[in-house]
Amino acid sequence: MEQLISIVMPTYNRAQIISGAIESVFRQSYVNWELIVVDDRSTDHTEEVIREWTRKDARIRYVCNEREKGPGGARNTGMLAAQGEYLAFLDSDDEWYPCHLTDSMRTHAVTKADISFALWVEQHGDITSYNFDNEVERYLLHSMRTKFETWNDGDSIIFEKGLFEAFLSHTRNFFQLNTMVFRRKLLDEVGLINEHFYLGEDTTYLLRFFDNYRIALQTKPHSVYRESPDSLYFFCDRWQLDPDTIHLNEEIYIKIEGLSFKSIKVREHIRDLVVQSDSVSKKAKQISYIDIGIASKYYTLSYLNRYDRKKALRYCRQSLRYKVTIFNLFLFVKLLFSSKSGNAFLHRALNFW
Repeated sequence: MEQLISIVMPTYNRAQIISGAIESVFRQSYVNWELIVVDDRSTDHTEEVIREWTRKDARIRYVCNEREKGPGGARNTGMLAAQGEYLAFLDSDDEWYPCHLTDSMRTHAVTKADISFALWVEQHGDITSYNFDNEVERYLLHSMRTKFETWNDGDSIIFEKGLFEAFLSHTRNFFQLNTMVFRRKLLDEVGLINEHFYLGEDTTYLLRFFDNYRIALQTKPHSVYRESPDSLYFFCDRWQLDPDTIHLNEEIYIKIEGLSFKSIKVREHIRDLVVQSDSVSKKAKQISYIDIGIASKYYTLSYLNRYDRKKALRYCRQSLRYKVTIFNLFLFVKLLFSSKSGNAFLHRALNFW
């Protein structure tokens, strides 16, 4: 008999699009599931939409937080309400392929994994990106297949030790909460998501599992990650941002500044994990990479604020504190001499991600 899987779906003001995510759960070939939709105090008619679904199928439950807790807190509410032997997550603007739960449970059975992940595709409007078909991603997957255990001709890569260091070393991420399926009993050891992280709360949570459990990465896409305008992260096309030619409106700037601080907080947390780790072999190198990432965030904020010299200098000093580069040194000198003009050379090192 199929084991019960509890699917946790956090949502906030997604009345217009959440049905697509729910329908993808209904399309699963695996049928023994319960769907817990956790409403993080929506102000639109999300509740009415979910109530309509609960009347259609008793496997769907609606839960509303007593206060806004953010995405991590909403997922925690769902995990605490779960009754299944396994847990899975799906965001309310994303979708699963029909094979996701069936293939994941089969992978658990044949590999004896405690946790499974899968790849995904990204969709922005009508454009679907198969990012893992790119040369860099194919090379990294191949390198993991040669270093770690595999199953079914490399369809799944199995990790027990060394995954944290591999995660730090790679320029691409292969692990996403929306494709994760794991035994609920692991919560007793791993605990809940840290609600203080409003960005990267999923990544910091996944890292607790790395090197501590048997993990299977399925190397085929199982989900569609939608880059929607109301997303916490993909609220605009940041590849197109050019602060030298296009003035950033205040709303976009505030979002970028806020996300930068949250990203720095996550990177500092990962830095602490590296310092404390007994499994990372090249700590100094990994710490240096992380410091470069933090420095680039502060550098970008400094450049964006160059019309406010005092604020820009403060950010630039923070950037220099983590890592001295030719870019932040040059910017610091420009700011000291009150030069507010854009610069093509300095623009090359901006990091909106």
